[in-house]
Amino acid sequence: NLVELSRQVLPAGRNVSKVKYFTARVSGAADPGAPGRQQVYLGALRTLPEIEIHFGRFLAKSIWRPLINLPIAGEEIHLPQAVTLPVGDHPVAGTPAKVLPIGRYPNKSKQSGRRRKRKIPRPLPNVVLAEVHTMEEKGSDVNLASHLLNDAWKGVFDEAVVISNDTDLIEPIRMVTVERGKTVHVVCPGRWQAAPQLAAVATHVRHIRRPMLLAAQLPNPIPGTTIRKPSGW
Repeated sequence: NLVELSRQVLPAGRNVSKVKYFTARVSGAADPGAPGRQQVYLGALRTLPEIEIHFGRFLAKSIWRPLINLPIAGEEIHLPQAVTLPVGDHPVAGTPAKVLPIGRYPNKSKQSGRRRKRKIPRPLPNVVLAEVHTMEEKGSDVNLASHLLNDAWKGVFDEAVVISNDTDLIEPIRMVTVERGKTVHVVCPGRWQAAPQLAAVATHVRHIRRPMLLAAQLPNPIPGTTIRKPSGW
């Protein structure tokens, strides 16, 4: 319950009038069940009148990267001396036949049923390259910063709580605390310590403790609904 969690991290007696939750709809590429579980949680949050949900987006893409370690069946390969291969394509056993690119990136790949050119970086000698799937959340930090600044200049809040350790928020938080004279509590999720640059511009730095989380659980199921906590949570 993000509303109750906000109350837990604030000094006693503060009134939480609005909680803005910045997220993105997750992909099921790595975990097919993730989108469904997220929808359950978003549905639960929407039962709280103080909650506003703002969406960025997840960018799924594949990129080529040098390998530091190539694990085989969960184990590393240890040899008495380093083995190097010259730059080029080396055949790999199997059907159909494939090649292992060493020291260079392929300049074309299939995507969406068509071929597109890729920028070819400077070759890296004696390096095994792998095409990897990556997910990047886009827009949530910008959305948070924009709302924080806009609400501060409009005088919507007296104090703000920012639950993040993202150093991209240093400047907007500084503008709110220094130029608008507003109080901003920076709350570190998990066991992290606040980034020093964030702590320097925040009015207060707070941490989420386990008892706070235990005191801020949503009921299961949500009263008046069929929404239940996903198994495994």
